[in-house]
Amino acid sequence: MISYQFDKDKANAALLYISREISDADGMSDKYAALKILYFAEKKHLVEFGRLITNDRFAALKFGPVPSSSYDLLDYGASFTQIDNKKVIPNEEPNLKKLSKSDILCLDESIKENKELTFGELKKKSHDKAYHNAFDNGIQWLSIEDIAIQEGADPSLIGYIKEYYQAVNLSKCLTN
Repeated sequence: MISYQFDKDKANAALLYISREISDADGMSDKYAALKILYFAEKKHLVEFGRLITNDRFAALKFGPVPSSSYDLLDYGASFTQIDNKKVIPNEEPNLKKLSKSDILCLDESIKENKELTFGELKKKSHDKAYHNAFDNGIQWLSIEDIAIQEGADPSLIGYIKEYYQAVNLSKCLTN
């Protein structure tokens, strides 16, 4: 199992970026849509660039995979105002310096592909093989290996992803 550490600043920037792009005329964004768009961007980034954008873990919940710590940022973070259980208003502009060009590329592609989808369409699309590998077997977290395999990653990319996260984890151990 690959382990990695959540990047709160990148997640906050990504969620603000997504929320700004999908907000309605009143400036409100749908939380479910924002989280699914982030999930789809994360998958895309993983197989195109060999790493996740935010290093969030994906919980296998009833309505599909949810980037867990990102969900908490929408609910409890200072960057968003809760309107109700389903809507938020971003309180600030995203700090784009926290996001790489490849992060923004995948976020833009995911926004374009998914922002017009309904709740039901997003739910159906996110109930993919990686999700079912976890949820149907009572596992709380999706495996990024399963996500990468489902998205068509070949064994050499899976090996690269494992090596990348091992190196990141080792470097954090050495600097602490």
